[in-house]
Amino acid sequence: MLVVAAALAIVLGVVVSTLWIVFGTSRVNGMSMRPTLLDRDLVLITRGYDLPTRGDIVSATVPDEHGRPVGILKRVVGLPGDTIDAHGDVVVINGAPLSPSYGEARTYGPRLPQVVVPDGHIYLLGDNRFRSYDSRILGPVPQTAVRGRVVAIVLPLSRFSIID
Repeated sequence: MLVVAAALAIVLGVVVSTLWIVFGTSRVNGMSMRPTLLDRDLVLITRGYDLPTRGDIVSATVPDEHGRPVGILKRVVGLPGDTIDAHGDVVVINGAPLSPSYGEARTYGPRLPQVVVPDGHIYLLGDNRFRSYDSRILGPVPQTAVRGRVVAIVLPLSRFSIID
């Protein structure tokens, strides 16, 4: 019995250690990713995610309005070489509307200058674009700023889901 308990403890220790090394968590702060992520959701994030793809929700560290580093959770909508046009909450990528739009698409608001995403950068937007601090303000974000990809909502349990 003692051998089984010791083996179980070792296996559990390896599993927990692996999860801690491979994954991290982050708490959603605000409504910028609504309806996908809600304020105070706890999300599971992969570590060391190097190749973001369009549609992924990523965790990134960017400067806030005072230049201090802040963590954000946003959706990748633009990849290196993409041309981005934004008018209000409507986003056009390489001449075609972002599809799916992931959020409401309202045309009121400023028309922003066209942006070509440079090599080594991505363009991030919140799903609730009306209330989002994202690439429309920050500009394209260096891929090196990405800490990981959101893979699941883990808390509250009533919202537990896998994010594709």
